[in-house]
Amino acid sequence: MHPRQHAYQAGKSTESALYQLVGRIEKALDAKELALGIFFDIEGAFDNTPCNAVRTALEWKIHRAVKNCIITLIQRRTVCVKNEYTYITVTTKQGLPQGGGLSPTLWSAVADSLLKLLSKQGVYAQGYADDGVVLIIGK
Repeated sequence: MHPRQHAYQAGKSTESALYQLVGRIEKALDAKELALGIFFDIEGAFDNTPCNAVRTALEWKIHRAVKNCIITLIQRRTVCVKNEYTYITVTTKQGLPQGGGLSPTLWSAVADSLLKLLSKQGVYAQGYADDGVVLIIGK
């Protein structure tokens, strides 16, 4: 995972994310530079994650057979709702299972690709789950 991804990993937390971000801002201010932060929250990140995004994020990280199994499970997931009057079954087309043990890791892999893309562009980006910040520093 990208070193500035702070969610769902041992030894990383909201505190480590804040510590890293504040340290970067303090360094800029000490150098008499300005820091502009753009904070964002990806609404419905788990519910709306496309299978293709997961497939792309896992492209080089895991064995092809494991990747195909994960994609198949996501694409062919059945959600059932039942009460005393109604029983509804729906097959999902996208999204990660809420409360699924693998879902945070899969989301982190998708978010990781965004952090890597922004870093390659020379932009400081940092993430925590479906929240993130882009920090622009300069004179």
